[in-house]
This record gives sequence, C-alpha cells and structure tokens, in this order.
Amino acid sequence: MDERTGLLLQQLMRAHHNACMAALARRGVRDVGSPRLLWELSTYPDDPARAPTQKELADKLHSAPPTVAASLKVLERQGYVERRTDQRDTRRNRISITQKGRDAIAQSMDAFRQVDGHMYHGFSPEERALADQLLSRMLENLYQIGGNRRQEPPPDPLGPPPGPPQDLFERKCDLC
Repeated sequence: MDERTGLLLQQLMRAHHNACMAALARRGVRDVGSPRLLWELSTYPDDPARAPTQKELADKLHSAPPTVAASLKVLERQGYVERRTDQRDTRRNRISITQKGRDAIAQSMDAFRQVDGHMYHGFSPEERALADQLLSRMLENLYQIGGNRRQEPPPDPLGPPPGPPQDLFERKCDLC
C-alpha cells in the first residue's frame, strides 16, 4: 500500500463529514454537534434508572471522558439531553435524551441515510457489503495498535524492530 491510500481515506472522511453537515443544515439540525452521541443515547430505554453514565458513554463511543463531557454540556444547554442524579449513587449522573433530542436524531439519521445512499450510488449490494466489511476490518486493525485512545496498544507480537540493540532506543540524550 502506498501513501496515496492514506490520503484517499482522509479525503473520503472529510468529504463525508462535509456532506453530512450540509444535509443536517438542510434539515435544520446542524447545531447538533454530536449526533453520534445523541444516537447512542437514543438506543437506551426511556427509563432514567437505566440511562448511561458519562463514563459508560465515553467507553461505548471510544472517546475520552472530557470530550464526552464537553459535548454533553453543549447538548444539555441546547435541550437535547438531560442529566439526572443516579438514585443508587448520588456521585454519578445518568444521561437521558429528551424528546427534542429524539426529534433531532430522527432528522439526523435521515440526513445520514441520504448521504450514504449517495456515497454508495452505483455500487451493487455485494460491493457495498464488501466495502463495509473492509472498512470494519481496517478500523479493527487500527484499534489493535492504539487507534482507540481509551486503551493501551498491545505489545508488538514480533518484538522490537530489527536494527541496533534495544538499549540504544532507551538511552536519553546527554541533556536529559
């Protein structure tokens, strides 16, 4: 694989993002800065006792807790989510999606389906399934080497790279 593949993937991600933002704007829900977070909340039962905590959301989304906290603060201010104190542990908050959030996520999902439908235009069902399978495998491979910021990368199964002895890599410069 050459460096062009990485550039192509970056261009694809940027074009997909821009197309999604345009589709959200056309539906009047561009201000939903975290549709993935809202969608995840919409999958939980409408029971405050079973709503996720901020940490559970961060784990589920493979995001850092401070990132999720910042997104939730904005979504709460906009009326898309609400926090409730956990009745079993008052140190924790449970996060629930509001009706306004459910309406916004419905509009967002329509926008994403439209964008994806256009992105896969001309693909056979088999090609689309293959593209999804290949992208999923690439994502999983990246998670295994640290692509998921919430986990430490596993040790390299092949050991250190060939070359100078390992102790040369661990030696600090004379100024340290």
